[in-house]
Amino acid sequence: MVSIIDAFKDFKEGFENNLEISTEEKIKLWEKIYNDKYPLLIKKCKEDYINDGYEWENIAKTMVFNKTKENFPKMIEAYENIKIAIDKINYKVERLFNQKLDINIIIYAGLCNSAGWVDEYDNKKAILYGIDKIVELNWHKMSKIDSLVAHELSHVIHFAIREENNIIDDYEEMYDYGIWRLYVEGFAQFIQNKLIGKEKDPRGIEWINKCRKNIKKLKELYLKALDDKEKGTKDFFGDWYKVLDISDVGYYLGQDFIENLNEKYDIYEIVLFELKDVKKELLRYLNT
Repeated sequence: MVSIIDAFKDFKEGFENNLEISTEEKIKLWEKIYNDKYPLLIKKCKEDYINDGYEWENIAKTMVFNKTKENFPKMIEAYENIKIAIDKINYKVERLFNQKLDINIIIYAGLCNSAGWVDEYDNKKAILYGIDKIVELNWHKMSKIDSLVAHELSHVIHFAIREENNIIDDYEEMYDYGIWRLYVEGFAQFIQNKLIGKEKDPRGIEWINKCRKNIKKLKELYLKALDDKEKGTKDFFGDWYKVLDISDVGYYLGQDFIENLNEKYDIYEIVLFELKDVKKELLRYLNT
């Protein structure tokens, strides 16, 4: 069963008549709303930065709530669109894989943590969709939100078929982590396109074309990054990092890798690959 936890509704009701208050007052209002009703959610938002050595208060003041008034109309648009997209894409997931998903879906406004991330919430697998981050990335239109929703649901179906609680953070070694993450994100990108019915991404066609044009060099750089014991493949994932002046290139590279695998293997074989299988095939792919 898919359960929707609509924390953005509370944010909307609390802020729609308070857009003129100061940034500091907005932060206090956000804390009050979410501490009262969603203490686990606000804890996750704050710890997302604290655990990486950042001060969440500084992020809130300089990157989030100073833009709330300006971004509020787009946040409402994103909120309405994502509710429609969740219903539409969830139906397609269940038809494609013949599986009923048992997850919590949280729609919220936080600290621009992520547009979408898979985690646990109330002891259940969950997808958290951050409306504020969606707007920051300019993904609030339906034409972009449907791809985001499809991507995160693709991760969840990967979890479900593998019957695992965690498919990302199992590997502490930079080398193995870099291999596994490309596989996991690539699978989600690949299935995302299946669900949408075409190659499409919220980053836009220009991003796709740039990645495609530079695919050979991206392979070389990823292979090299796997051996970087300090940074690893970090620069290939996240809108704040760039490789060849392109952000998020690991997602496209992973998609291309899975497409390559799908020429040899059925998708149901690929979904159950172990690390040794991924390592063998990825090294072959990166060296061609």
